[in-house]
Amino acid sequence: MGQSKRRKMLGERVSHCRTCTLCCTLPDIGALEKPMYRPCRHIENAGCGIFGTPERPATCLAYACAYLQARQGDGPDRNRIPHPLEAGAYFHRDPIERAYVLFVDPAKPEVWKRSALVDILRPALRAGFTLVVLDRGRRMTIASPALFEEVLKLDYVAFADAHGQPLDVPEFRDAMAGA
Repeated sequence: MGQSKRRKMLGERVSHCRTCTLCCTLPDIGALEKPMYRPCRHIENAGCGIFGTPERPATCLAYACAYLQARQGDGPDRNRIPHPLEAGAYFHRDPIERAYVLFVDPAKPEVWKRSALVDILRPALRAGFTLVVLDRGRRMTIASPALFEEVLKLDYVAFADAHGQPLDVPEFRDAMAGA
């Protein structure tokens, strides 16, 4: 029996997030006035300090990354999508657009390119989805499988920096200066 099942049997709250707080750090969360790349002020003990309380905004209540959604269900992706801490990124499918949004961990920017995420995102692009990648203050929109393959080969952020392209998300610079 796994650790999660033992904890659940003992009545403890089990979170598939483990110590991951990427979704509490990387995106902006308007309801909490939290800018991108800044940790939410409610993170405590490697988790959400307002989880299960009335203070937790609807935005956070409604959100689950693709990994978490897969772990909560019994679908084919349950064991296919790697944990965000292992993949160096997390993603979700936009509920309205035909797009996937990938947030890359700035501490591990190249890890996702060698993870099982590639095997999930590649067919989505072939099926006509767009991929929006947020990586170290850069926003890349990838609409073709060929461009995706090119991005996998190079560090887009280093390329943009070397060519003097400004940050797409200036808050990244501020967050790194304060880190």
